[in-house]
Amino acid sequence: MPVVSMIRQKLGNKTFTSYVPATDENAKAFADALLPGEYEILTKVGESGSDNVTDGYKVFTVMIESDETHDKTYLTFVAKLSKTSDDVISGLKGKTFNGVKADKVVVINSRTVTLATSDSGDSGGEG
Repeated sequence: MPVVSMIRQKLGNKTFTSYVPATDENAKAFADALLPGEYEILTKVGESGSDNVTDGYKVFTVMIESDETHDKTYLTFVAKLSKTSDDVISGLKGKTFNGVKADKVVVINSRTVTLATSDSGDSGGEG
């Protein structure tokens, strides 16, 4: 598997995410030399789970908000079909995403999807 580093760059109130084909050390050297604003290099800390595709999943879109700053951010992710809105809320509450502490978590949307079981060159299908 090729080495890829993720750089999160903040310019004013905008955040940009870039993926560079480099080690974290080389990605930092690249960012030091070329990128304005604040940035961070994110490191992979491990792997878990399985790539076995099952019959169904849920795609959740959530809004999180900080009670203190009233900042908001939005997340969309794929979860196991068995996960409920309550599971999502309890799993996110109190954690920080995009610099926003999840004091309030609102599930905006959830839908069931079926993913392709093999890589056929497309991004999978929805059901």
